[in-house]
Amino acid sequence: MKQAYIPRIVRHGQPLSSFTSVLREQGQPLYIDTLNWRKDFPHRPLVAAYLGYDDDALYVTYVVDGEDLRTLSPGDGNYVHEDSCVELFMQRGIGESYINFEFNAAGVCYAAHHQSPSESTLLTAEEFASIERWATHLGEQGLEQTGHYSWELTAALPWITMGYPEGTLPEKLWANLYKCGDKTAHPHFLSWAPIEEEKPAFHRPQFFGELILLP
Repeated sequence: MKQAYIPRIVRHGQPLSSFTSVLREQGQPLYIDTLNWRKDFPHRPLVAAYLGYDDDALYVTYVVDGEDLRTLSPGDGNYVHEDSCVELFMQRGIGESYINFEFNAAGVCYAAHHQSPSESTLLTAEEFASIERWATHLGEQGLEQTGHYSWELTAALPWITMGYPEGTLPEKLWANLYKCGDKTAHPHFLSWAPIEEEKPAFHRPQFFGELILLP
């Protein structure tokens, strides 16, 4: 099982836009570069994620360099995986239950609680509102462009939104991170931890890795 150690980073009340540079300097880098389905989907944008945490949230900054820029999802709660999309799936313990957090380059979020890969419940409006976001193209919905693009997105995922009791921090969690763009001009499906499936499938918690929180 793939593992990573996530440092505690003091935010000091910074806005997420400026905290992003701190995450890039102090966060744990994870490279989303596994081409599980290289033959059918060979496009591999360069993608790094930088993770850190504090008492309030798990923070992740994605840095993307690749082809195409698509942000057609109309708003939170609508699918974003067809757009230029980055994702983090997590679970509090090994089993079938997990939560998927997905963001397009404009900061639109799709997320749901999964009892299993075939059973899910969309986050509530309050839960979506709790997820703070900053992005290079924040709010720029409706883009569909080809060519070379570089962009960033940072999300603050509150522990309470991930299902932990208020004031409680885990010692570790299980997760995988992804980059996709199902309907971009260059469709692609990349992961941090490898996935042993014949066709693209991200909803596979059995292939999650471990994120261990450092004191």
